[in-house]
Amino acid sequence: MLAGPLGCQRFLYGEGGLLEGESSVNLAVTVPEKPLPVVKPLPVNTEPPAAAVVKPPPPLPQRLLPQEVPVLQEAALTTETSVISPNGSPLQARSTVTSADSVLSGRTLREDTVLRGTVLVKGSLVVAPQATLRLEPGASLRFQRAGGSARNPRLVVQGRLVCAGTPQKPVVITSVFTEQQVADWGGVLLLSTEKKNLLDYCHIEGAEVGVEAHHSQFSGRGLEVHRARTGVALYDSVATLQTFRISRSDIGVTAFDSELELRDGTLRENRQGAVVNRSALVVASNRFQANSQEGLVVDQCRFKLSGCSAIDNRVGIMLKGGDGQLQQCRFSLNREAGLMAVGARLKIVHSSFQDNLGVGLMLDGSRGSVSQSAFSQNKGGNLQYAGPDHFAAVLNWWGETSDARIAEGIKDPIQSNGAGRVSYLPFLTVRPALAP
Repeated sequence: MLAGPLGCQRFLYGEGGLLEGESSVNLAVTVPEKPLPVVKPLPVNTEPPAAAVVKPPPPLPQRLLPQEVPVLQEAALTTETSVISPNGSPLQARSTVTSADSVLSGRTLREDTVLRGTVLVKGSLVVAPQATLRLEPGASLRFQRAGGSARNPRLVVQGRLVCAGTPQKPVVITSVFTEQQVADWGGVLLLSTEKKNLLDYCHIEGAEVGVEAHHSQFSGRGLEVHRARTGVALYDSVATLQTFRISRSDIGVTAFDSELELRDGTLRENRQGAVVNRSALVVASNRFQANSQEGLVVDQCRFKLSGCSAIDNRVGIMLKGGDGQLQQCRFSLNREAGLMAVGARLKIVHSSFQDNLGVGLMLDGSRGSVSQSAFSQNKGGNLQYAGPDHFAAVLNWWGETSDARIAEGIKDPIQSNGAGRVSYLPFLTVRPALAP
């Protein structure tokens, strides 16, 4: 091994050296100005890593979302249980609903709206002419007076109302009280809607007027109105009610200058079942029962009554003027008269007047005929007639086959008083099959 400079020289330039025969060698060495930093090992974290925080994506612009009919959902409520009368004096406290899904205060709906669940309405609710209010099956609207107001709130419809109830889930429109009384709230007012309003399986209770229509039209299947001053009121309107029930009201139905069709309904336990004036009336398979005065009053109308029954009223049906026909109607247990006609023109066929506490058929100044009908066991007489015109009562069954006994049940004033005669011959000897 060579040592020192002389050894290196011999190693490089001596015989057999790496650089033998070279005179000089150039060497270049680059030295960095600063030495590279010493690499340090990364610290080891023995604690588990924290959960990563994921930021939610920003919401999509509203214009990109699908547009639906809005469903009003606001704050839940807790109602008061005290009641103050309009003059400020306290009344006996009445229990009210304690919760609701939404609350509306003095609202006017200007766009199509859907309501579902229990909705408390403070003050009146107005549907603007361009809007439709739809009440879903099982929806319940409960009206409460606005604070300090002495007036009953109402549902006022200028646009369109659709009550889409079902037999299992009816729509309920009433007051905030749990037990309803007459005129606890105003009712539903259809005001010149010019649209087809629908009240299917809608239950209305405790209103001043359950449904009031002015220059409007509506139809209802399964409509029920209870404890109202007036159940349904029509003014220059068109309405069709089917399988309805109206009870415990002052007047069940009233109509003026309207078109009204009543089918398969019941008017029960009212003061008057229905009062119809100057209108076109069709009544089919209706039941007028246990009304304290008249089951039905028809005043100056064109009418057609079929398949109806009037039972346990003061007067089953009263006709004042007008003209029309009755067929397959039944009159029973009425206290004063089954059917009373004053100044009317009428045709009666296939009907029955039986077991009335008063007169079966009472005619005063009326013209027409009754035939193929059954009369029997009417305590006040089978037929009572007064008036100057002739009335034909032929081909009826009187519960008797004796001419003299039949004549006893027909109260016909004597000719000298200016009254016309009732003709009842010939008569039927068996009860007609089509008489109910």
